Amino acid sequence: MTAAPPDKQRVKDFWNRNVCHVSFLKEAEPGSLEFFEQAEALRYRYHYHLLPLFDQLAQRYPGGKLLEIGCSMGTDLLALARRGFMVTGLDLTEAGIELARKRFGLYGFPADLRVADAENLPFEDNSFDLVYSFGVLHHTPDTEKSVIQAHRVIKPGGAAVVMLYHKFSLNNLAHILTGIPADGSKTDPVPLARTYSIGQIKRLFCRFSRVRVRPDYLFGTGWGRVNELIPSSLHRFLGRFIGWHLMIEAVK
Repeated sequence: MTAAPPDKQRVKDFWNRNVCHVSFLKEAEPGSLEFFEQAEALRYRYHYHLLPLFDQLAQRYPGGKLLEIGCSMGTDLLALARRGFMVTGLDLTEAGIELARKRFGLYGFPADLRVADAENLPFEDNSFDLVYSFGVLHHTPDTEKSVIQAHRVIKPGGAAVVMLYHKFSLNNLAHILTGIPADGSKTDPVPLARTYSIGQIKRLFCRFSRVRVRPDYLFGTGWGRVNELIPSSLHRFLGRFIGWHLMIEAVK
């Protein structure tokens, strides 16, 4: 019998304690300009595939209305705002939104930032040109409901751009063999983290008219020393086949 997923409060409490990437930033005061600069440098040092993706999205949806589900401290949301998007960011945690508000205030970009739930989006139908969510929806108890909600708020012809964890990846195998959680630590593991095959993703996004899925990103940020030993060209090549990220673009 399959165990029921953890309740949402446990998920929320975990991410309030563990705002994404904060544990890697030990030398700067949280919420300071130095802190946000370090967070940005770390993010795009390892997540090399994101800034080119954002450039492509800005070309395809110039000046569009964009919602990020699970914006955390707002690193990607700010990068998207810099590319001309009118941005809305929501996160399940107060801690993430508090940091995002400080960040956007420091950099002087407008944003609608809210504490809200991916499974119950507080927006009208057909509100956004683009919904972006990176490494978030596999942590919510009802991932299918969150995808349905994303579909609902996207305008016809708009798209969802989502990353979910890849079941058949080298990174997932490394976590299984070592017993190290994909997120959190052995003493404070993430309550819920699903992985998917490409076939499962296509079924999950079946309400969309067109779905493209591709693997990328060989190893997670937590394997920093391992990443340093692998030449970047090999890292990127292998990531296209056995990468940890399933990059999804689903057009409504």
